[in-house]
Amino acid sequence: MGAFVIRGGEVYDPAAQKWEKKDIAVEDGVLISGIPSGEYQVVDASGCKVTTGWIDYHVHYFNHGTENGINPDAASFPCGVTTAVDGGSCGAANYELYQKSVMAHSDVRILNMLLVGSGGQVTDRYPEHLEKKYFDIPKIKKLFQKYPDNLVGLKSRMSVGIIAPEDAEESIRATVDLAEELGCNVSVHVTNPVMDLEKLAEILRKDDMICHIYQGKGRETCLGPDGKVREGLLKARERGVLFDASNGCNNFDLEVAQKAVAQGFKPDIISSDINTSGFFLQPLHSLPRIMSKYLDFGMSLGEVLDAVTRVPARLVHRESLASMAPGTEADLVIFKVKEKEVPYCDRTGHTFTGHQVIVPQLTMKDGVIMYCQADFM
Repeated sequence: MGAFVIRGGEVYDPAAQKWEKKDIAVEDGVLISGIPSGEYQVVDASGCKVTTGWIDYHVHYFNHGTENGINPDAASFPCGVTTAVDGGSCGAANYELYQKSVMAHSDVRILNMLLVGSGGQVTDRYPEHLEKKYFDIPKIKKLFQKYPDNLVGLKSRMSVGIIAPEDAEESIRATVDLAEELGCNVSVHVTNPVMDLEKLAEILRKDDMICHIYQGKGRETCLGPDGKVREGLLKARERGVLFDASNGCNNFDLEVAQKAVAQGFKPDIISSDINTSGFFLQPLHSLPRIMSKYLDFGMSLGEVLDAVTRVPARLVHRESLASMAPGTEADLVIFKVKEKEVPYCDRTGHTFTGHQVIVPQLTMKDGVIMYCQADFM
């Protein structure tokens, strides 16, 4: 394992909420103070920014195990991602296969939300069963006991065509109750919502979250008929309910997002929901391209970085992943913010032109360089 000194960069420490021009040293897989004791390689980060590796809080990485699963390392390291949370690709019936196959052979750190439907999201040909009567609660509890360091939450999908309206509220209440027993949070997919969003938000607890909050399908979005963010969602945020931008391909509307962010309804988490239909393709592309969009929507760079570092690190109980303090994991990304026109679109036909783009130059995990741009170093 090599030793490095990263010089000349502008460093952001999410845990300390602080920007600072300083050198960073890495030895034996962790950040250290001073310089390494033996030989080391100098990395010139002049003109770049340096921060902790990004956490993509909603991915689909069960490659070949589900129809929408993609190659974890290929989707992560070129994009500055060192940790990812799979957003319910698996349920109780197939999680251990994922654990012993794709996860075992991937270098990126993969954590998991377990879908409450036992079969997981294996195919888009037909929906998973999310009705309460199908929950395998004993097996879910057993898995959380067996894999406490990997299972970080429960996932459900409250959408038209996935669960019937008459079953939706019972299902989400049962999911929240189970999460309370397990001591974890809940993430709820709401594209084309099957139930009232404000009622759904009222059921959720502190640190539970609604993902795809800027979706534009069905009877309701996060915006009311008056174009303003729904009061029930604002009240839920005051109680600590979180909102994940979770882009995806079919789960995001440019106009809804712009209007909501302009009103101060910014995402707590920015994740990709990356999958086979959006792997380096519009309207998803990649996590850094999605992050760039929010810069053009008016969020500061610090706010955008917090949404892919500090907030998700807290939720997965690994705060050190968002810290630049000596002794923490040497998960780092060196990146530039380039000025250029960048096209965006959504599946409804809306378009937007951005004027800045976040471009990872180097990604390091546990002190090992996992990706480097061809013209960097």
